[in-house]
Amino acid sequence: MKSVLNHRTAAAFLHDLCAIVLAWWLAFLLRFNFELPADYALSAVYSLSWVVPLFGILFFVFGLYRGIWRYASLSDLQHLAAAESIGGLLLAAIVVLYGV
Repeated sequence: MKSVLNHRTAAAFLHDLCAIVLAWWLAFLLRFNFELPADYALSAVYSLSWVVPLFGILFFVFGLYRGIWRYASLSDLQHLAAAESIGGLLLAAIVVLYGV
């Protein structure tokens, strides 16, 4: 049986985690027209401690690292869209419920 986490999968997963961090930081910068107040910068850094694991787990749950992306199909796109949509909904629910 082939290992679930080989070096290519690990590299893709680390790349995706870095993309999550970059997207989160850019979202905060865009929200404040690239003049991020210090208290919101601290909030952005703090929230990364749960945003990154949330999306990392969702990417594995939805099987985004099972196939070869050179031959990505529409079902792979559906899995990606589902993972991002559910992640966004969970993120919004966490922010509303806990005021993070």
